[in-house]
Amino acid sequence: MARLGAVQVNTVWSWCAVNESRRRVYFSIWTDKACDYQGRRAYVMQEPDWGMDDVSGRKSPARNDQDAKFSLVFDGGYEPYGYFIVAKDPSEHPRQIAETRTTFVMKLELHTAESGEILGIPIERVDVR
Repeated sequence: MARLGAVQVNTVWSWCAVNESRRRVYFSIWTDKACDYQGRRAYVMQEPDWGMDDVSGRKSPARNDQDAKFSLVFDGGYEPYGYFIVAKDPSEHPRQIAETRTTFVMKLELHTAESGEILGIPIERVDVR
């Protein structure tokens, strides 16, 4: 994130980061969460239950942080970007990261599906040096 001039709220649990001067938000994208959205390749950026406590229904700090970053995009005019992460075991809950791919980021177009998922459609690859 430092190479992108982006800051995370917490380097351990944050799922995203912000570059305030460039008005960009960088979201993590699970590589195995690809899907089709209106005939275009997309990635699930957030499912309705991610970061929600099963018993209390409370949001985790990571979920609150990500919701705030989505608000910057949807309501504040920030540009969304994504970097890919690979799960050690995609069936585990919670997931663990096996690999983070940060030699490039994808400029995204974000949509909220009827199911409540937030989807990111890659529209441009940007190499990071």
